[in-house]
Amino acid sequence: MRSEIIKAVEILDTGEVFLALNEGDPSYQYVYREAAGVYWDDKLCGFKSTEMKEWSASTWFSHIVSVVEQGLGVKLSLGRDVHWNNVPVADRRAIEERFAP
Repeated sequence: MRSEIIKAVEILDTGEVFLALNEGDPSYQYVYREAAGVYWDDKLCGFKSTEMKEWSASTWFSHIVSVVEQGLGVKLSLGRDVHWNNVPVADRRAIEERFAP
């Protein structure tokens, strides 16, 4: 299984949860085939959700990690110096409790 490090977790101005990676691969674009609301953004080098409506940022984070692992065989891990942008404190804590290195 391939591994990737998440360098940033953001809620974009569009209302999407975005997980920026250190590297990435153009083949990640095929994650859309999972039909799970998770997409690869090649320009930003990361995975993003559809617009957050009913789910919290932490729920979307968990969902993205799961879809990417099951659909692409790529394990996503939080980096040690993750940049957080527009993520509510409660969601950040929930993500760190579950996924921190």
